[in-house]
Amino acid sequence: MSLNMKTLQQALAKASAVIEKTVTTTVQEVTGPRPLQDYELLDQAGSGGPGLAWRIYTARPRDAAASTPYPVVSVWVLDKRALSEARARAGLSRAAEDAFLDLARADAARLVRLRHPGVLHVVQALDETKAAMAMVTEPLFASVSNALGCLDNVGKVPKELKGMEMGILEIKHGLLQVAETLDFLHNNAHLAHRAISPETVFITSSGSWKLGGFGFALSVDQATGGLASSQQFHYSDYDVEDTALPLQPSLNYTAPELVRSGDSKVGSTCDIFSFGCLAYHLVAHRPLLDCHNNVKMYMNSLTYLTSEAFSSIPTDLVADLRNMLSVDAASRPSAMAFTGSSFFRHDTRLRALRFLDHLLERDNMQKTEFLKALSDMWKDFDSRVLRYKVLPPLCAELRNMVMQQMILPMVLTIAESQDKDDFELSTLPALVPVFTSASGETLLLLVKRADLIISKATNEHLISHILPMLVRAYDDTDPRLQEEVLRRTVTLSRQLDMKLLKQSVLPRVHGLALKTTVAAVRVNALRCLGDLVPSLDKTGIVEILQTLRRCTAVDHSAPTLMCTLGVANAIYKQVTLDMFVHYR
Repeated sequence: MSLNMKTLQQALAKASAVIEKTVTTTVQEVTGPRPLQDYELLDQAGSGGPGLAWRIYTARPRDAAASTPYPVVSVWVLDKRALSEARARAGLSRAAEDAFLDLARADAARLVRLRHPGVLHVVQALDETKAAMAMVTEPLFASVSNALGCLDNVGKVPKELKGMEMGILEIKHGLLQVAETLDFLHNNAHLAHRAISPETVFITSSGSWKLGGFGFALSVDQATGGLASSQQFHYSDYDVEDTALPLQPSLNYTAPELVRSGDSKVGSTCDIFSFGCLAYHLVAHRPLLDCHNNVKMYMNSLTYLTSEAFSSIPTDLVADLRNMLSVDAASRPSAMAFTGSSFFRHDTRLRALRFLDHLLERDNMQKTEFLKALSDMWKDFDSRVLRYKVLPPLCAELRNMVMQQMILPMVLTIAESQDKDDFELSTLPALVPVFTSASGETLLLLVKRADLIISKATNEHLISHILPMLVRAYDDTDPRLQEEVLRRTVTLSRQLDMKLLKQSVLPRVHGLALKTTVAAVRVNALRCLGDLVPSLDKTGIVEILQTLRRCTAVDHSAPTLMCTLGVANAIYKQVTLDMFVHYR
């Protein structure tokens, strides 16, 4: 009997597992891969990966999502059905489709295992259903391919990508970051990426350039320096546009030793060639090799590369770039050797950005000297460099109470050019702790720039973070703070409903008018009351009249009397004679 009962329990457990798996699968087929359940997709940011097959969306976590260090993330979506339709139109086999999906899986798996600041950070691993694949990474601005103007697989193009042009300083900084990541791959992870191109380099929302697209990566044999399982790619002898299902890297960026059949001398230096092609494209604004995956055109272009091809390249980069693009793999420099190029060394603006990269590691004295110098360099930075290269490290440094007074003006100056959405996502999260803790000179600075902050913030943030900060300024004993916050009261009042205005703001303005011993504070309080008259009801206006009577009873100075007349004039324009008769 016990044996039968045990068998029955095992059968029930097995049936339960089958049912649970069936239900989970059914739910997934209806709702999509797990990342699409855990995150709410907002706008599409761009596309990336081989053939730009991945659509990259900005997304917010839902309640069910695991906590992340990012207020927003990037959700990558690969639509299998659209891929299948594209494969059918191109006349490719189902095996080709399966091979491409395997590359996507290998890429996602490698990203999860690699830990380095220059490799994309995976927030949620790849999940897939019959219809789609999806994974979640740190928030991205776009791929470098998108930034260069290739917007394939991007539905509604973000305004930031329309007509976008990267300045040479941003390009230099990005190339240095990629070089450092390649150095890690080659010397620490012992990997050859084999697919460095604009499609596999990504720009994060904080402006860093990071590597993805590891589907073609192979281990490097530490003893020989060659690929552990070397294999060449096979390209056609005629023009092929196979971006629907690219089963090999773009030939425009692939090293010749990966193309030639029977070439056994293949190592991590193949990435240096690809990196050189990427650098050329970024600096010259056109690809060096534009061969449509035609191997004959590729070999001809490489064989007959002339000096004319480098006429648009800065002279201090030409020699290094030629070495990187050498057909002889042994002649190519290492990734770190490339960073020593005079193209980078002699640029003081670039040195400033590099200092910012490591700002948190410096002591306060070094930071102070640097920030003094930085204040004289604003004119040398374009708006993109300020927003994506300068602003993020400055925001991170706001946590340093000692440095706040130096950094805050810079952050707020850059914020002037941000729209409300960008300000809310990138700058406001760093400012909120400052709003909460600010006092003295820092609070004074924030109050002076309150008009800017109020104009950029949502009503929710205004009430929860900005209003409490301004209330502290009203309640402070420093007359400078009181004067400044009174000057910003009208701007604030336009964003608050009447109930909140009467509850949090008006009593403090009345209090400053009546209790202060500083003439300038009383004058500003009375002027503030006069400016608020048009937005007040009858009760509010009567309270102002009472305050005027009490002020003039104890203060007969000319400034107070003049302000009183001004407020009375504002009231006269706003109300009927009946109210004055009633008040008397």
